[in-house]
Amino acid sequence: SRGWTQIGTPLAFIPDPPSTYNAVLVPYPSATVLYQDLVTQIKKIPGANVISIEQIKNPNIEALYEYMKRTIAKECPGNDPNERELFHGTGGKAIEGIINAGFDDRFFSPSGAWGMLRLSFANCCFDS
Repeated sequence: SRGWTQIGTPLAFIPDPPSTYNAVLVPYPSATVLYQDLVTQIKKIPGANVISIEQIKNPNIEALYEYMKRTIAKECPGNDPNERELFHGTGGKAIEGIINAGFDDRFFSPSGAWGMLRLSFANCCFDS
């Protein structure tokens, strides 16, 4: 221990992945408020149980998201894109697709638990 004292809220910074990778996954700390809030919300789904939450760092997808957010904001009253943080659970090959290429809304299920949504930064894995 260096004897340092944390001042304020810890930074949630993840460095960009090495140039040989599109993205990096980092386990989200279970002690954080966001983690606990997500667990509380997911527990409302009958039979659902959180296994892990991982944060995705993909600079290319993040840049595209920010561009689209600015574009949408220009069309909204007060330049407010009405952004919301949402979460998404999935399995199999879909996980790799989301990590490397982002969320593809062509494959959403209107009868699914979440309907139409956009992926933010958290990939929640849970079983039911």
